[in-house]
Amino acid sequence: MLFILGLIQNPLRNFQMFLSKKTPLVAIDMGSHSIKMVQLAEIKGGNFELVNLGMMPLEEGSIVEGSIKKPDQVSEALSRLIKAEKIKSNFVVASVSGEAVFIKKIKVAQMTEEELSEKITEEAEQYIPFDINDVALDFQILGPANGNNSQKKVDEKTDPDEKKPENETETSDEPMVEALLVAVQRDVIDEKTDVLLEAGLKPAIIDLDVFALMNAASLSNDLSAMGSIALIDLGDSFTHVNILQNGSIGYTRDIPVGGGYCSTMIMSKYQVPFKQTHRIKGGYLPDGVEKEEILDLIVRGYRKILEEIQKSFEYFSTISNCKVERVLLSGGGCLIQGMDGFMEDYLKVPAEMLNPMQAVKINPKNFDQGLITDLAGLSTVAMGLATRRFDHT
Repeated sequence: MLFILGLIQNPLRNFQMFLSKKTPLVAIDMGSHSIKMVQLAEIKGGNFELVNLGMMPLEEGSIVEGSIKKPDQVSEALSRLIKAEKIKSNFVVASVSGEAVFIKKIKVAQMTEEELSEKITEEAEQYIPFDINDVALDFQILGPANGNNSQKKVDEKTDPDEKKPENETETSDEPMVEALLVAVQRDVIDEKTDVLLEAGLKPAIIDLDVFALMNAASLSNDLSAMGSIALIDLGDSFTHVNILQNGSIGYTRDIPVGGGYCSTMIMSKYQVPFKQTHRIKGGYLPDGVEKEEILDLIVRGYRKILEEIQKSFEYFSTISNCKVERVLLSGGGCLIQGMDGFMEDYLKVPAEMLNPMQAVKINPKNFDQGLITDLAGLSTVAMGLATRRFDHT
């Protein structure tokens, strides 16, 4: 499994003396409309058993586009969830995503990790779109750069989120390595940890959603043997597209539109409250409304998202000379019946729902199967976070 880099592990250093790899951690995923909580225990053979699972709805507008707008309400909901599930450990692992996170694969001259750390810190400003003084920054060496040592100029296709083509060129004949550069705005980390602390919890690790998704997918898949696959998290405010090549990040993009756009269309057409839109998308139709009518509206609501996903696939193909071979779906959009077939028909790539619950031991005496089924797609990030263990290194 790919763990997050060292930059935001254990953000509160005064807890460090109490933590070890055996410290039980509780995974908390704060989404736009609910908080998901998962706790896993390691069992023989490197497998996991589900210990705790729960979800607490949030008031509308509590978290908008990944930013916590109503911290008091979020911390209160989190406290209620912890109490309801009778959680004993107060050490947690959470995550961040969205526009506050920047991930880029870069090529640099081969050197020692200490030299590389210094060089990347000095040169990071040219890569990231944030003020270098406002971010937590780190990197991970992925291995030798494939092919020609020089970085090739990207063809006519450009990153959908970049206004200008990438014109990076490297003429050096030195051996090159690929490194994954990660930058996260400190304000986002701070607001997440503040809410956790207010709820009486102690944040041990703040991860990234993309790595949590990879860890969740790794529970039931050998990512290193799957070629080029896309992990797509269908959120409410964002659609997270993470394309992997043999288990390593090849391209990642956060599309600033999600299922909330479709919900707004349903609210406008049928004059229903926001909470009811989720039931409608899940197949519970208002009186007098035909199923085909709702399906047509959902298709139109998700078309823009699919167009942006397709652009991401095309850009990835241009920079890697590889095509996405398979799509794994997670997030609230998975609650829509037939979403996998809809994606597959549009993208012309096999698509399926990612269900990490199938890969862990679950005691039927402790958990209702209906709850497991309902939360399978929603809890993917939390499941990936729950595989984390504190590591001082």
